[in-house]
Amino acid sequence: MFTRLSLFSLLASTLAAGLSYDNIDKAATPRAKELLKYVQSQYGSHYISGQQELSSLEWVKENIGVTPAILGTDLMNYSPSAVAHGSKSQTIEQAIKFDKEGGINALVWHWYAPNCLLDTEKEPWYKGFYTEATCFNVASALGRRGNGTDYRLLIRDIDAIAVQLKRLADADVPILFRPLHEPEGAWFWWGAQGPAPFKKLWDIIYDRITRVHNIHNIVWVCNTADSKWYPGNDKCDIATIDYYGNAGDHGALEGKFHELQNVTKSERVLALAEVGSIPDPELQAKENIPWAYWMAWNDEFIKDGKHNSQQFLKDTFNNKRVVTLDGTTKIKN
Repeated sequence: MFTRLSLFSLLASTLAAGLSYDNIDKAATPRAKELLKYVQSQYGSHYISGQQELSSLEWVKENIGVTPAILGTDLMNYSPSAVAHGSKSQTIEQAIKFDKEGGINALVWHWYAPNCLLDTEKEPWYKGFYTEATCFNVASALGRRGNGTDYRLLIRDIDAIAVQLKRLADADVPILFRPLHEPEGAWFWWGAQGPAPFKKLWDIIYDRITRVHNIHNIVWVCNTADSKWYPGNDKCDIATIDYYGNAGDHGALEGKFHELQNVTKSERVLALAEVGSIPDPELQAKENIPWAYWMAWNDEFIKDGKHNSQQFLKDTFNNKRVVTLDGTTKIKN
């Protein structure tokens, strides 16, 4: 059970007043409700630390001496197109283990296109979630809803991911789930034909997972600051963006925060689902830019010393405003 940090609980609840809303899934499990309430309780006073990929999280633990509170993992290799090429994944096992250790799990899905992967020397199959690496057309697939082969393949893929999410639900592991991310960029096939098919696909994913598969351990995370693409507050528990600025720029991203605030009408908790350089918690506090959490991307973004120097990481992870699994300000399970 996630609980408020005792030292700052009063401040957190005061600053987050007005953002204590319920999960969009009215059948959300108790732990999914607790997870959303926990994030809300920290909003305005703390920044929950996150790290994408287990090996990079372990690098932070070994080199910085602190474990991030959120582990980011990917459902990509459960996509049927990836499985057909021999892909295997330990994402679910990793998530269950991290939950037992007291952490929060955030899952993204780099969805390999259901078919028509180019699989050429220039565009190998393992780039198949990129628009340029597939001839799959989401608008066309949805235009034949219920009849066409491509539509049935979309459903097949969603159902395959639901099988994995059900494993987490059965283990009573609540998750932050961020499907169909960065749609407005059009570099992923699910955003390549504009916002209308993207929004249809978002609704289908939500319906299949919650109604058809009866899975309710999810806090639903949207990922765009463009009003044309935003699914709506009624379809989004937490609103996020991804941002990769200049290496070593630890600004608080004030402009991005206010863009997202405008899109959500200040009615949703806002967070950074992916960053290269982590925002400075002191700048965030000074400028009153309370991103609820940030997820540093893996490998070079956390390890190269250019995006985030080791001294910056040590200062950040030991900052009293930054929630970690085992550092100065701990998440409690």
